Amino acid sequence: MMSIPVYADLAHVHDHAVQADGAFDETIHGILALKASRVRVEIRVVLQAQTVRRLPELAHFIARNLLFVDHVALMGLEPTGFARANMDSIWADPLDYADQLREAVRILSDAGLRTSIYNSQLCVLSPEVRPFARRSISDWKQTYLPECETCEVRSDCAGFFATVTYARSRGITPISRSLAPYA
Repeated sequence: MMSIPVYADLAHVHDHAVQADGAFDETIHGILALKASRVRVEIRVVLQAQTVRRLPELAHFIARNLLFVDHVALMGLEPTGFARANMDSIWADPLDYADQLREAVRILSDAGLRTSIYNSQLCVLSPEVRPFARRSISDWKQTYLPECETCEVRSDCAGFFATVTYARSRGITPISRSLAPYA
């Protein structure tokens, strides 16, 4: 399966995120060409400050125009390379875009698209979207914070990238299955 990043439903927003004019049109044409060649395609949406406000609109765009893709992955930010150098302008706390994420997941799921949330901690996701979350960070890259020690769903949680624990939500807190529903 080919994983293709799509950052926004608007060309100028996508192009700005990737710092390349015309990238949106090339990306969409590339997805169409891959599917015409019967290649399995996953759209990867990186959740970052410049684009999360329009997440529901992007979900509508995908559901309306790219319904034939095989999977949509909503990706928590992995701060490496360009992302790490620009954390001040691209990091967004998942608590601040929880409503947009919930709406986007609903739109994609209702359209019948296989949808997953990668690289996000369960405690910062609303209970409605937790079933879409995957333990997606490789074991060798994964770590947990001291706050996670008593979490009852830690074994299901993606955790954190071991190389970067400074980019963390203000909502990191252990989940207790008895006090709050897991899903």
